[in-house]
Amino acid sequence: MTFWVNVLFVFLVTLPYMINGVLAMYLVDSVLKYEVKHKKIIYLVLALSSTVYGIMAAITSVAEGEANIIIDILDILLIYGSAIIALAININAKWWKKILIAFLAIDILTSVNHIFDILSDQIIFNRTWNTRLLAMIIIILFRFLFQFLEFVFLYFLKRLRSRNDNTPLPVSVTLTIAVLLNIVVNVVPELIDDANEDNARRVITITGMLAVLIFMALFFYIRVTRKERDDLKDLNHVNEELVASQAKFFENTARSDNEIRAMRHDMRNNIQVLKLLLESGDYDKMREYLDEMGDNLKSADVSAHTGDTIADAIIADKSAEAASRSLKLKCSGTISGVEISPVDMCKILANLLDNAIEAASVDELKELEDDLRAIDLQFRKTDNFFMISVTNPCFKAPVIENGKIVTSKADAKNHGFGIHNIETAASGYGGELTVSCEEKPYGFMFRSEVVFPTSSIE
Repeated sequence: MTFWVNVLFVFLVTLPYMINGVLAMYLVDSVLKYEVKHKKIIYLVLALSSTVYGIMAAITSVAEGEANIIIDILDILLIYGSAIIALAININAKWWKKILIAFLAIDILTSVNHIFDILSDQIIFNRTWNTRLLAMIIIILFRFLFQFLEFVFLYFLKRLRSRNDNTPLPVSVTLTIAVLLNIVVNVVPELIDDANEDNARRVITITGMLAVLIFMALFFYIRVTRKERDDLKDLNHVNEELVASQAKFFENTARSDNEIRAMRHDMRNNIQVLKLLLESGDYDKMREYLDEMGDNLKSADVSAHTGDTIADAIIADKSAEAASRSLKLKCSGTISGVEISPVDMCKILANLLDNAIEAASVDELKELEDDLRAIDLQFRKTDNFFMISVTNPCFKAPVIENGKIVTSKADAKNHGFGIHNIETAASGYGGELTVSCEEKPYGFMFRSEVVFPTSSIE
C-alpha cells in the first residue's frame, strides 16, 4: 500500500506542473493573441518539461538542505527557462518582443497560479484527515478542481478578447498586467499577517484573491471595449469615405451617360460634317474636328472598369484627387471572381492610393515629366493568387526590412498612412502586404503589393 500511496503522491505533485506547461502556451496563443509557430510541438515540449520537473519535485520533496536548493535551481532552469526559450523562439515578432512577451506570459501565469493555489489552500484550511491517503485524495481533487477553474478563467479571457479584439495584446498592456498582478499578489499576504484571527485571515485572503481575478477580467474588458470603440471609429471613417467615393462615382457615371446620349444624338450631324469636310478635301479642319470629338469621348469616360463597382468608385475618386495634384492614375487589369467585402476593399485600395498620391505629389517631384508623374494601379489574378499592385515615384526611400516598412518620421509621412489598416484587412483573407523601392535618376520608384491566395477570396 505504501508504494501506491507514494505513486499517488508523485502524480499529485506532477499533475499541476504538467497542466501549467500547457496553460503557458494557451495564455500566449489564445489570450495574449500572439502567433506561435509549431503550436502542437510547443504544447508537447512544455507539458513534458513541466512533467519531468513535477516528478523530480515529488521524489525529492521530503529532502532538505542541498536537495531543496537543487530543486529551486531546476525550477528556474527547467520550467521557466525552457518555457521562455520555447515560446520566444516560436513567437512571430521581433527578437526583443519575443523574449519580453515570453517572460511576461510566464510571469502572469505564475501569478495566476499563485492566486488559485492560495484559494485552494484556504478552502481546505486547517482541516484534519484520518489517513494520509484520504488527505492526498482530497487534495488532488481540489487541485484538479482549481486547475480546471484556472483554465476556465483563461478561457473566459480568451472569449472576452475574441469578441472584437483578435490583435496581439501590446507589450505595454501585457507589462502593466504583469506588474499589477505581482504587486497585488505580494500585498495581500501582508494584509493576512496583520489579521489577528484565522477566520479573518481566510476572509481577507479569499476576498483579496477574488478581487485580483475580477480586476484582471475588468482590465481585459476595458481593453476590449476601447478596441471596439476605436474599431467603430475606424469603420465609420472607412464607410464615410466609401459612401463619398460611391456618390462621386455615380455622379460621374450619370454625367458620362448624359454626355454619351448627347454624343449619340449628335452623331448623325457629326458624320454629315465629316463627309462634307472629306468631300471638300479640308483635311486640317477634319483633323481638328476629330480631335475635338476625341476629347469629348475622353471626358465621358469613367476612370476605371474593373468589374467591381466599389473599386471603380474608389479609383474614380482617387483619379480626381491625383489629377488635382497634376498626377495621372493609370489602371489596368480586372477584378473578377474575387470576394472581398466593400469595407475591406476600401481599406486596402483607398489607403494604397492615398499613400501613392501623397508620396508622388511632393514639391521635389513637381518638375518631372508627365509620363513619370504617374501612379500605376494593376490588378492581376492567376490560379494561385490575386494581386493589387500600386507603383509610384517618391523622392525619399523608406527603410524596408523583409518587405515591410520599418520607418522614420519622414517616411511615415510619405508612406505610413493606413499601412496598419491595409495589413489588417488583407490578413483577414490570408493576404499580405509587401513593399519594395528601386532607385531612379529622379529619386525612387516605390511599389506596394497586396497578394491574396486565390482559395481565400473565391
